[in-house]
Amino acid sequence: MKRTTCGFDANGVRISGGTEEIAVACTNGGFAWVDVSDADAAGMIELGNELGLHPLSVEDATASRLKPKVQWFEQHLFIVMWEIGNAFSPDEPRITETFIFARPGLLVTVQRGTGRQERVDLSSVLDNAPTGLRGGVMSGVHAIVANIIDGYIVAASLNESELEELEEQVFDETIRDDPQRIYRLRKRIGKVTRAVSTLSIAFSNNKGRLDELTGGNRDLEPYVQDLIDDLAGVSQLGADQESALESVIATHENAIASEQGVDSRKISAIAAMLAIPAVISGLYGMNFQNLPGTNLAYGWVGITVVIILIEAWAYIRLRNRGWL
Repeated sequence: MKRTTCGFDANGVRISGGTEEIAVACTNGGFAWVDVSDADAAGMIELGNELGLHPLSVEDATASRLKPKVQWFEQHLFIVMWEIGNAFSPDEPRITETFIFARPGLLVTVQRGTGRQERVDLSSVLDNAPTGLRGGVMSGVHAIVANIIDGYIVAASLNESELEELEEQVFDETIRDDPQRIYRLRKRIGKVTRAVSTLSIAFSNNKGRLDELTGGNRDLEPYVQDLIDDLAGVSQLGADQESALESVIATHENAIASEQGVDSRKISAIAAMLAIPAVISGLYGMNFQNLPGTNLAYGWVGITVVIILIEAWAYIRLRNRGWL
């Protein structure tokens, strides 16, 4: 387990000193930041005991693929988020789970990724936080959460663009059908929706307590509300995309069924037209006596003309009915 510790003063400036300097900053409006990667159960238990983190939150930070949530313990705030976004793969969405522990004076982050996705450099995220947000642990929470939400927005925008292409192409006969593309898009939309749906509700329900964590810094409150609004917007967009994609799939299936119906009618019509000369030829091929025209020198010409006339009549009727 890798662990990095540093501090930020009340102005959001990184503290380069040692433990004593970080401790002084924490008592003057700043906060200590502990970043953990490649977390293991034993290491997280030791860290939790050292920093006073609730055992249930420590256990969650080592569990596999938790649903995103916001949870309050007596000791601290605990947030679980799925990080997608800029590393969002067009073929396979890969997720980095980010766990955030926060209380006045302390911010702990734990990242655990799956697949080959690169993890976001949270150090750069905190260093580049807007000046107006620097000061207090809630500013650090906002910077990290806002960065992850930006990733959701990027992913949702990519999904929206591809969805629009599918909607335009569903009736384009010049483009070959690609069912796998449709279901890959459904998978990606589902990832984003599951990442934001519960968070949107949780952040909204806990706005009051999040405001308390700002330490009375009213300048931060609009930014907290902005997080809630962004989550609600992405959540609604994801729901709308799922609905639109279901419509695309239904339309695609109906178009295929309609094409198959047209093909079936054409095949039936051609078979009916081929049956006319086949039946007449079969009757005359049985060499019955007294068949019409068999005693005439040019009887075969008359039979041929009759076949052509019947074929023409059948063609016109089938054409008028839209079968040919």
